[in-house]
Amino acid sequence: MGRCLTQESKFLVLNKKAAWDSGLSVNLAVSDDGLKIRQVFEYVSQREDDIEVLADSFEVTDFAVAACSQLYILDAVSRAIWIYDTEQKTIEKIACIGALFEKPKSITYAAGTLYVADAEAEARIYALAELNWQIKFTVGASPGNDLFPLAKPFAPIDLAVDAERHLFALDDNNRAIVRFDEAGQVVDVFGQAELQNQQPTSLALSRDGFLYVLDARNEKVLRFSTGKTGAKAGVIYVDFKSAAVSKFLPDEFRPSGFAIDEGGILYVGDNGPRPLVGQEDDRFIHKFGAAGKYAGVVEDFRGAVDQMVIDLDNSIFVFRADVKNKITALRRELKFAQAEGAALIAGLYISMGLDSADAGTIWHKFSAGINTPASTQIRISFLAADKSFLIGADKQDLDSFLAETASLDEAIDSDRIEKQQRLADLDRLDWSRPVLNANDALLTAAGRYLWARIELIGSAQESPSVHSLQVNFPRLSYLRYLPAVYQEDETSRDFLERFLSLFETFFDGLESQVNHVARYVDPDSSVAQGEFLRWLATWLAIPADNSWDDARLRSLIKRAAQIYKYRGTRAAIEEMIELFLGERPLIVEHYQTSCAGWAAQNASEEFDKLRELYERLYGKDPFCFCVLLKPFPMKMEEQRKAVSRIINSEKPAHTCAGLMILQPWVQLDTHTYLELNTYLSEPTARLDFGSSMPRDTVLNDFEETGQLERRSRLNSDIKLT
Repeated sequence: MGRCLTQESKFLVLNKKAAWDSGLSVNLAVSDDGLKIRQVFEYVSQREDDIEVLADSFEVTDFAVAACSQLYILDAVSRAIWIYDTEQKTIEKIACIGALFEKPKSITYAAGTLYVADAEAEARIYALAELNWQIKFTVGASPGNDLFPLAKPFAPIDLAVDAERHLFALDDNNRAIVRFDEAGQVVDVFGQAELQNQQPTSLALSRDGFLYVLDARNEKVLRFSTGKTGAKAGVIYVDFKSAAVSKFLPDEFRPSGFAIDEGGILYVGDNGPRPLVGQEDDRFIHKFGAAGKYAGVVEDFRGAVDQMVIDLDNSIFVFRADVKNKITALRRELKFAQAEGAALIAGLYISMGLDSADAGTIWHKFSAGINTPASTQIRISFLAADKSFLIGADKQDLDSFLAETASLDEAIDSDRIEKQQRLADLDRLDWSRPVLNANDALLTAAGRYLWARIELIGSAQESPSVHSLQVNFPRLSYLRYLPAVYQEDETSRDFLERFLSLFETFFDGLESQVNHVARYVDPDSSVAQGEFLRWLATWLAIPADNSWDDARLRSLIKRAAQIYKYRGTRAAIEEMIELFLGERPLIVEHYQTSCAGWAAQNASEEFDKLRELYERLYGKDPFCFCVLLKPFPMKMEEQRKAVSRIINSEKPAHTCAGLMILQPWVQLDTHTYLELNTYLSEPTARLDFGSSMPRDTVLNDFEETGQLERRSRLNSDIKLT
């Protein structure tokens, strides 16, 4: 917040983040660029894949997602794994592994490895190499050890894996979470106390190291922190029954399907009763944010959820048992946020009191830097007073009330309810009639302090913005320059004052331009761009040339005075071309290739050949020079013409110049220059037509699986466990 004195008038301005931050903002992003409705990620429907091979006998027990949105679908009926490419719309069955399973329950994926849990098979977990489906390791029914014993046979019903390839298994028999290292050895067992007498069904692992456990029957989510030193005690993160009592969730809500994105937002599907015929399906995917706080629904999806996963790109894939052959994909998009309980996508800002330092000040006008795309609005209103206000049932200092409201944490239910009540109390204050989408307007407010209230109304795709807000005081209109007779009648005085304000705004704009005229001759200022920047360049005898973009032309204007000191020299031409292209040219002058001094002492056939080569490449005119440029593909002809103009305007009058764009290849006895158009690299193997393999090339492979009668190297391809 700054204060400035200009003749008789004063003004206060909000135009920096520090000034905006002092006020109360609701559902807004505040920056040095001003105010804008905050943005959040929302999921929208991307596609619904109809997989014909999924017949009635096919039971999707679980599925995992790999790179490029490739799905691994686990079929408990046929004891098979199917690979579905969501881009190519192809599906194939992984052969020869069905005999491993009895009743596979869960599948998860980490780069290069597929993990399958089967609580009834001889091996309870299989780690399969993605390359050839070879078994990397298995976990039996008794994986415990002296440090981490298990009282009952190991029965995994769900799996999750982290970035370090630590595998977490939800053990149904022992009501525990078992963690394995990348070789399949138990390194931790935790959660027995929290999961005792519970019925956990699913795991979800966040990227910040938290493990979430869904207990669908008891309708809760527990959260455990993980780490190399072990896991901390779990806590109830979400209580679905409490959310239903608070009317965030419907009474018929049944949690099913469970995933978490990179931002820590938890997504839980609803597998409640189907709606009656003719009724709209009100089953959604529900979101839970920080501390398990309810965060709304994914509005672009309706229906039951049985299985749900999120890939590395944060796309959601949903399988529904009631539509057996379809998998729905949802992608994440950045949209402007709608505040909780609000009917519109909108934000609110209320400034702290702007202090005029004089009681009873009559405020004059405001001017705002705003941007209002189509279908958006900005409403600005004001409140002025010398004293405190009656807010609710008590008389309170408004600035203190705003600061206390801003400090409330919406993640806490009691704070959120109190904040909503406080905002309602603020709405009931005697704000002036709002001005709609106005850059400036007169104020009808009197009092030492002035509070500004700004409402921004947008849409999911567009948001208005406020860059600055300036208020002028005291009331000093052009009416004061007219005879007193024009001020005698109150009604006509008010009309005349408003009429004259139109001209005042126009002249104030001109005065502002005059006061900041230095900006128009500063090439780095925001007004110096486009045609004006080219007109400014003509002041320094730089010809208008549309080939120069604004950034490079600014650099030339700032360097022009220095370049003119050695104009006509090799250095000046090199710098001008470098400013234009961003690459320094190679200039070859005649004296560099002349053999006259050497010829008298070394006349020979080799010298004659060398002289002929130089003359062919660079000519034999002593007053000519050659400018060689690196290969550049973008707008080649336009750039070549622009460089030619630069050379012709900067070279000495008695000389001639040649311009050549080098080709990106090596050819002897032509223009081949190291580090310009020719680069020497380390020998590499390249199998192609007409190619050879250097002697220092070694063929190698890096399979992550050991195989008999094939290349298998200890600690390179394979590890002993």
